[in-house]
Amino acid sequence: MTAAITIDSNLNRLVLHFDELPAALQRKLKIAIGRSTHALLARVKAAEPVQTGRMRAATHAFVDEREDFVRGRVRILATGKANPLAARFGALEYGGPGKRRAGKRVTVRAYSRGGQPVGSYERRQPRIRARRFLRGPFAAMRLAIKAELEAAIGQAINEFDFDSLK
Repeated sequence: MTAAITIDSNLNRLVLHFDELPAALQRKLKIAIGRSTHALLARVKAAEPVQTGRMRAATHAFVDEREDFVRGRVRILATGKANPLAARFGALEYGGPGKRRAGKRVTVRAYSRGGQPVGSYERRQPRIRARRFLRGPFAAMRLAIKAELEAAIGQAINEFDFDSLK
């Protein structure tokens, strides 16, 4: 019995694909992914900006397991006021406004307020530096996580009982 393994990796994720996922291997991977996910959570919380503590309170780690995959995630969950808060967290993670609009002023169209016309004007361009508190710690840990997953796979293969195949 041969199982094909493929590895997919980018800035945000590291994925191992198996044709079949044996139960013993799944248990080993869940333990390894759980350790890595909680270590990543600690690094993310340490890298997050702290002003009110709301972002740290909304940051959580999850280890999901189904019959065909095991996944670890660190996410910032939406709160009661999801949209404004999520926009702030995204602006801190990714920065703004980006290279495309850098240095350009933002034009505000004319509108009326309380029956009084307000003419169009330009307001200053916001400059928010990207802090990469989610992507940065993962990029720093990527090789260690990959080595830990390889060790878990190797241990599961070494503990496999080949006599049961006969």
